[in-house]
Amino acid sequence: MDNPSSYEHRSVLESTPSANCHSMAGFSTQALAREPHGKSLRWFVVALVILFLISGGWGAVTAFNYAQTSLGNWRQQLQARDASSNPLAGDLPPVKKDFYGTLAGLKIVGVTPDSPAARAGLKYGDILVAYNRRPVSNQDEISAAMDYEQEQYNRTGKPATVELTLYRDGDMALKTLRVPTGRLGIYTREWTFAYAFVDDAIMQRNDYAEAERYANQAEASGQYTADQLLHMRVLCVNNEKDGEAIRQSQVDDLYQKSPADKVTLFGNYDLLYNKRFRAAAAVFERYLKIRKVDVSTELNLAACYVELDRYDDADALLKKVLARPNGDENAPSEYGLSVLSNIRGKIDMGRHQYDRAQERFLAALERYPGDSYYVLAFLYCAAQRDVKGEKPGEFEAAYKVLSGQLGETENSMGYHLDALRAFIFVKHNRTPEAAALVSKWKNSAEAKRYIPVFWSRFPEGSNIIDNWNNLLQGLSGKT
Repeated sequence: MDNPSSYEHRSVLESTPSANCHSMAGFSTQALAREPHGKSLRWFVVALVILFLISGGWGAVTAFNYAQTSLGNWRQQLQARDASSNPLAGDLPPVKKDFYGTLAGLKIVGVTPDSPAARAGLKYGDILVAYNRRPVSNQDEISAAMDYEQEQYNRTGKPATVELTLYRDGDMALKTLRVPTGRLGIYTREWTFAYAFVDDAIMQRNDYAEAERYANQAEASGQYTADQLLHMRVLCVNNEKDGEAIRQSQVDDLYQKSPADKVTLFGNYDLLYNKRFRAAAAVFERYLKIRKVDVSTELNLAACYVELDRYDDADALLKKVLARPNGDENAPSEYGLSVLSNIRGKIDMGRHQYDRAQERFLAALERYPGDSYYVLAFLYCAAQRDVKGEKPGEFEAAYKVLSGQLGETENSMGYHLDALRAFIFVKHNRTPEAAALVSKWKNSAEAKRYIPVFWSRFPEGSNIIDNWNNLLQGLSGKT
């Protein structure tokens, strides 16, 4: 699904729970759950978040989805060290009769086409508050509820369907519908009533004062957990270019009042996900003053630096990581090296060194054939080399190289491919062919919305967006 919202952490509602999540990691979610408490689990969660970000939201989406399942496990580890946490966290939620006024749930941020969820009519924005009468507000709870119902079905054949309780379209009146027992094929994100208001104030209006007011009201109500309140406070960290002093004060306050590991984890969840890179960088920089060395946070910080066009800072951080000897606890693993290489690909693109970036993305495609982001990044670099005259004809040659890997990309995000091809066609005076490509998507709301989102993440992607919009205007002018 090609929208920013669906690049969320994928929940345990994914339709193929027993399969390995992605070849790059080679672990199933069950295998990850058996990892010992501590650094290895945290490393995989954070590294996968980095991969999500350096890919502009598309590279290794499945791997990023895998991180969400891990997130709940690591949260439990943190809570076990927190004397105020609920010792029953993650257990099967008890059945309830009344969900009126429920303040927390799981927001659906993507529905897999032709999945049980799609056939049942679930859609983006629905807020799940209960699974078969059991309240669900995080991944641990819904995982336990689903596993329980699945076990009952495996033993007795009942229940064949379960009841979902949800809010829809901003209406806080509860609605119910039935779905088959088992995995649904949806993407979710934790939601609370207050966080929704904080998120709206920050992401839609950039109104920090209003967001802080909502967070304060939530805290005063006594109806939200410490973790839920921390999510709100982290999202409120100032992200403005001229907000350095305010930002540093906020970050210092967060680390004084909450466990450092938890603040850093929530920085991933609330700031990196929402592309608030200055705020996220401040959180990670502060954490490294405490820990001094931590490879996962260093790679997160390098990813932020790239998004802020601080390529020298990112490069210096990567060199520091690479300088560690094998066996050092903060030396990058094999997977970490692939993440690091991809960050360097982004640095190369940012410096307009498209030949080097293209080599890196081709190497990534050899490891992960057909990955949507790597396909487009590889072709983008080839396109830039072509139109700049560095290597004429390189785009068509690159396209042929990937001819066997384009199927899934064309199915899931064909308009991105066509936007790139249209850009090349116009540059080579093949405007009618370019217009024909754009015409395929002129009535697509998704193409209209997400082409600017995706290509704006590339260093010269505005040229592709402008070309697309100009062709659309030309089509609308025809009678």
